[in-house]
Amino acid sequence: MLTLNVSGADPVLQQPVETRPKTIAEWLDRLPFASPADTARQLVAALYGLNRHALGADEHYALLALYRPVVARVTGSLETQFANAGVPPHAQQRQVGTLLRELQIEISIGYKQVLLAMANRRFGRASPKRTAEVSARLLAALGDIQTACYLTYTPLPVGLWQEMHQIHAFAQASNLADNAVGDAASPSLAYSQALLFALADPPHMGYAELVHTRLYLNQFAALAMLTSAPVAGHCGFPIQAEGDAPPNHFAAGQPHGGLWLDTAALYRHLHKTVLRLRSGETPQRIGLPPGMEGEVSLRLCKRLLKQWSTGATRAFKRYVPPASTVQLVAGVSAIHRLLEPQAAPFQQDDADSLLISDVEPVFAAPAAVNATQWTVSNDSASGLALYGTPDAPLNLKVGDPLALRADETAAWSLGVIRWIRMGDALQVELGVERLSPQVQPVWVRPLRGHSKANPDAALLVPGVAALKQQDRLLLPSHLYEIGMDADVWQPPHQYTLTFGRRQERTPSFDLIDFTLFADEQP
Repeated sequence: MLTLNVSGADPVLQQPVETRPKTIAEWLDRLPFASPADTARQLVAALYGLNRHALGADEHYALLALYRPVVARVTGSLETQFANAGVPPHAQQRQVGTLLRELQIEISIGYKQVLLAMANRRFGRASPKRTAEVSARLLAALGDIQTACYLTYTPLPVGLWQEMHQIHAFAQASNLADNAVGDAASPSLAYSQALLFALADPPHMGYAELVHTRLYLNQFAALAMLTSAPVAGHCGFPIQAEGDAPPNHFAAGQPHGGLWLDTAALYRHLHKTVLRLRSGETPQRIGLPPGMEGEVSLRLCKRLLKQWSTGATRAFKRYVPPASTVQLVAGVSAIHRLLEPQAAPFQQDDADSLLISDVEPVFAAPAAVNATQWTVSNDSASGLALYGTPDAPLNLKVGDPLALRADETAAWSLGVIRWIRMGDALQVELGVERLSPQVQPVWVRPLRGHSKANPDAALLVPGVAALKQQDRLLLPSHLYEIGMDADVWQPPHQYTLTFGRRQERTPSFDLIDFTLFADEQP
């Protein structure tokens, strides 16, 4: 029997509830779509009233069909506002995130009520087609809540996965799990999309990767198969359909409760996609959906290939250290100002030649940088997990470089944010990978043709001889172009180098090799 979390009727609604389809359709057409937040507020209020008003299942279903495409349009507009958002969010971002989640929650409540009414009918039997469609719509709506939470770095609602497991089990028991009706996916496909999205490990993704993952799943999730048992030689994951938890990478070798997600066909498709993208073919030419861009798609498909192929294992054992804290500064520019609180040393004379400025610099003095304090929750040879309650919006994102040190006497080391979560409106959790025990500030000026651009703050990452690791440059993300020459100032040296192979790219930086071919000490 289905036991879904729904809101009952509210006898004291603040405003009358409109239930006439024609009037609702006309009102939906007049909504101020140029202002997504205002439109979302009106939709949340309307759906709240509708979901707490006594309605028959057929009437409720018909009205939700009117709201659904409008909600999809507005949530799409709201989501774009998180393209450059980080944590902790600004006040406006928090408000937009709350609206996004509330809108998806209200749509899901409506479909829960319809499905419960159909499943618990006293007389007769509900239409199997309608039951399959509503089950799929509800699973898709719960999946949209999942996506909204990942986009806004907020915890999933309690009971979300318990309901998704339960709805799919109900569809299976009704022999409707594989029935697709109209433009709705089958319940099994909607469920598989949510499972695969969770297995993609969204906390390790930035906005572009989250959006690309959803686009990929919308087109190719059907390649994954839900089966009763694993197939020999196939990769896949056990699905624990009891409780309130998503599938887990670290449970791949554990016994399963009668449900298995076979990802072998998906793995093969991703492998071919990676090879074709590496060879220079465009995403559109190889059949990826519109909106998937080449460089992001290649990086994402390589990641998904790993995430959906096998269970994960930790490279290093974690341990919980005694109470300890670290200081943290994020971003290439901020780390550079922290280490080198001087203005750019380059200036151009009339001959457009590079000079080391012995006079007043051409740029104003940089703003001071203040480190924030974080508590270490666990540590390992490769990285550490931190938590804190920063008192100002830091706009931290996955892929941001970090300077870290234990206390005022320690040297700054270099790391990168690999995952982010928010425990609540104040507490932020970070997963940090260590990149280097040392970092040095440099100024870099690319040499493009005969013109010389302004210098950019960058970081030199010294190599580790024991690891046979050469020096590398960490550049802001807009700067890199393979084979390009650049002038570099690292007091007291000025030298010229050529950008080499890129070792890593994130939305915030490029970590590259370089070849030094002129070194002059002034």
